Amino acid sequence: MMSGPHRIAAMAQPPASNPNDDPTVIQGRSGVAAAEDPDATILDSSRRRPQVPRHDEDATVIKPRVTQVLPGPGAAPALAAPPPPRRPPLPKGNAIALPVGFRLHEYRIDAVLGQGGFGITYLATDVNLNAPVAVKEYLPEDIAFRSSTRSVSPNASEHRERYQQGLDSFLVEARTLASFRHPNIVRVARFFEAHDTAYMVLEYEKGASLKSWWPQHSEIGEKGLARLLQPLLDGLAVVHATGFLHRDIKPDNIQLRQEDGRLVLLDFGSAGQAVAVSDPATVVVTPGYAPIEQYGLGEQGPWTDIYALGATLYWMISGKKPPDAESRWMISQSSPSATHLPRDPMPAAVEVGRGRYSESFLQAIDWALNPDPKARPRDVAEWRTLLFAAQASNLSLRDALRSGDVLQGGAALVRKPRQGLQRAARGLVQVLHPGAWPLAVKMAVAMVLTALLPMLITAYYNLNGSLAAVSTSELRNLEQLARSTAGRLAQLIGDSQKLARSLGTDGDFTAFLAHPEPAHRDAIKSKLERLVAANRDIHLIMVMDAKGTALVSSDAELIGRNFAFRQYFKSAMQGQSYVTGIVVGAVAGAAGMFYAEPIFDASKQVVGAVVLRIRASSFASILDEVQDEAKRVSMLIDGDGVLIYHPREDLLYRSLMPLSADTLAAIRADQRFRRNDIGSLNLPELAAAIKSTQTMGHVDYQSAVTQRAEVAGFAPVPGHDWTVVVSEAREEFEAPLQQLFTHLLISVALVGLLFLGLALLFARSIVRPIKQLTQAAQALKNGDFDAATVTVRRRDEIGLLARTFNVMIDVLRQREREREHGGSPRE
Repeated sequence: MMSGPHRIAAMAQPPASNPNDDPTVIQGRSGVAAAEDPDATILDSSRRRPQVPRHDEDATVIKPRVTQVLPGPGAAPALAAPPPPRRPPLPKGNAIALPVGFRLHEYRIDAVLGQGGFGITYLATDVNLNAPVAVKEYLPEDIAFRSSTRSVSPNASEHRERYQQGLDSFLVEARTLASFRHPNIVRVARFFEAHDTAYMVLEYEKGASLKSWWPQHSEIGEKGLARLLQPLLDGLAVVHATGFLHRDIKPDNIQLRQEDGRLVLLDFGSAGQAVAVSDPATVVVTPGYAPIEQYGLGEQGPWTDIYALGATLYWMISGKKPPDAESRWMISQSSPSATHLPRDPMPAAVEVGRGRYSESFLQAIDWALNPDPKARPRDVAEWRTLLFAAQASNLSLRDALRSGDVLQGGAALVRKPRQGLQRAARGLVQVLHPGAWPLAVKMAVAMVLTALLPMLITAYYNLNGSLAAVSTSELRNLEQLARSTAGRLAQLIGDSQKLARSLGTDGDFTAFLAHPEPAHRDAIKSKLERLVAANRDIHLIMVMDAKGTALVSSDAELIGRNFAFRQYFKSAMQGQSYVTGIVVGAVAGAAGMFYAEPIFDASKQVVGAVVLRIRASSFASILDEVQDEAKRVSMLIDGDGVLIYHPREDLLYRSLMPLSADTLAAIRADQRFRRNDIGSLNLPELAAAIKSTQTMGHVDYQSAVTQRAEVAGFAPVPGHDWTVVVSEAREEFEAPLQQLFTHLLISVALVGLLFLGLALLFARSIVRPIKQLTQAAQALKNGDFDAATVTVRRRDEIGLLARTFNVMIDVLRQREREREHGGSPRE
């Protein structure tokens, strides 16, 4: 992501500077924009440089990382920036664009589409294909500059590591983006490194930005807008499915493609910006579109992009972007007694767009713009359901290692035991004293060690990296299983709540409670029975009067029974909806979940309640789908830490850890599980991990149930206090890692054996002529001049030595013959 209007769009000519547009803003640690430097270097207009468009009000800026200061009693929470640095930052380099006509491989620079604090986007031509492309250059001007040689360098030694980290992140992001293939996501054609920086080549999208297109087309209405948004949300979901986030969605980064009228998501590459700033205590955000977690408060996820897209929709319906997330967060976290704080300066979308857009559409925008990340939709699919509730036609449905054995064997044939023992002793002495080893063995061992040691060191580091990657993948798989299962449970709960609410407003029930006549009772009972028959998740439905008596029920055994003691009835009579946890019914005998809705008469007085009971088996069937009895087990834990689902029925309704006296008393009082004692499974590590976080995670623990080490992924059920746990034995979890380690050992052993054989052959080729020289020397010592000769076939140093030896033998032989014949050798 690079600040500034650098969308990849066709323009007839570079846009003229607008005095009303804001220049690029880099906010200092105080959060105040730095004043313009009167001594700044100005580019001579006579030089052939492309014109750079100026920045707009939706510029990406660098701001201080926010930390939350705990308030005193009754005071509002304060947002504070880190303390100022000990020394001022070094001045920024001049981020000068490449000149028109400059070549980057096969790409010729034609113009500048956008320039900001983190890089430059060029309009270029692929000279091989004669096609326009957009080239994005990594150039964080806060910590780097361009030299006269066109290369990019850090502007200070203290920024070198941060610059490299940002460059590496830029390349990783480019590689990830190049894997995306979706018509609503800008396509990365290739990426490369040059001039000590990196470049990303993207398809050149002709069209207009959403910011410039929408004001003239806002009359298309919700239906037309939904047609545009649906495929864009599909593309964003594809991005999120890979674990990638955009982090800078705004009207400037959404393009309306001229060819087919589709919305295209532009300007990815945002993770490197958080690195490529000189001050690690700062963050990179677009005020109004960046949620509070991008300021440093909270974990980022799909909900981060959903906030930004919600802010974009808010701008579309209101004409104004939302206020900065810092101020909204501070107000949302203020205590009720802090009356000196103003209200949220942003009017709700349901107020701004009432009459022009459906209630559900506007509620979805407000949901996405919730200052609290935990209160926003968890993913695009969840948000889309509400966003397009009024446009149902736009809704749609949508990882071995080989191992082998190395058999090593040997045999020894000893004819006489005593001789065999003596040979074994001598052999052991030689093995323990390398100086006594044969020369060929010494050379072979030296060559093998020289070759294998670097390979072993490299393999060690590669193994560590591979183990980490496989381990991360397995953990992510467990977490994703838990998360997807939790999402399905939440959907079942939400759908059941909606059904209960609709029944609570049914006029037939209101009329029946006003006049509970037998004739009407049969019609109501028939209606309830049809509802139960149409939905297999529903166990029963009953209509109760203001005294708690079940006047009508789809289960005949419940008619006439009084349930006024039940908490769900008490809450309904106070005009409030109520959802229970899992309850084992006293009459039905099976586990289920109750939904109670009050029934009001015309004067808004509560005259009764409608109660809906969902079978616990419906939840169990969802959890059963994750089950793999050979290696994986799924569990469901309620808010008190009680196990309300497990494939083993003998473990049901037992707590992870001993319950407190108050909690146990409450369970005994309402008899939700039809038992007076709740045993403990003694799983402290699992209980602590679930209690310490409200987000998806994983934990290693020792199971007192299976008596083995296990690894579990867990995720909370949105909208409820339940937690889904998917657990498997550590040996199953580590099986791929063990296969990887075994494969590595076998590979090293095979390579070592192969190289040892080659080394022995090479050593023997050197030792053989030396051995021949030794044998010839021994023959010379014995006076056998005929045998004291060496056949020379080599032309290397050993061959030269052998030739010299043969000449010496010939001279000695001649002198010996002269001596034998009484002559004297010639001096």
